[in-house]
Amino acid sequence: MNDLLECPICGAEVKRQRATLPIQVSSRSIPVDGEYSTCTGCGEAFFAPGEMDRAMRAASSVIRDEDGLLQPEEIRVIREELGFSQAEFERLLGVGEKTVVRWEKGTIFQNGVTDMLMRVVRDVPGCAAYLREHAGLAPSAKSQSHASPTDSVRSSVPQPPPRRTA
Repeated sequence: MNDLLECPICGAEVKRQRATLPIQVSSRSIPVDGEYSTCTGCGEAFFAPGEMDRAMRAASSVIRDEDGLLQPEEIRVIREELGFSQAEFERLLGVGEKTVVRWEKGTIFQNGVTDMLMRVVRDVPGCAAYLREHAGLAPSAKSQSHASPTDSVRSSVPQPPPRRTA
């Protein structure tokens, strides 16, 4: 609950009410339904602690659905099934510190290229081990095989037929 009784902008009364507010996420404005404090005079909205995080998670979820991106729980499952800590997964994917934390909390969403990379890491045998080696990360206890990560990736990719020489 918000203790704000008077609007700091116009001085009118502030009341709690259900409303649909546009939440700005990057360049997109996503309408999010919720209970907010709004000024009865100028219409300004005020957020109590935690309300903005909830609104951002809801808006980010809408964007993920619209763009066909992995949801926070799916990202966490991929990371955990492959045996990565959040920091290791960030290094593997080449993203900034605390990015995976924010994806898994749902407060921000990943771009399409990173989403596709996570799907490849999940779906292509040996890919995670290859990228782990490339990123200089220690092998995990959950490694898929004892073969060279490069060999397992290459063996899963169809090879062209041998060329004939005349």
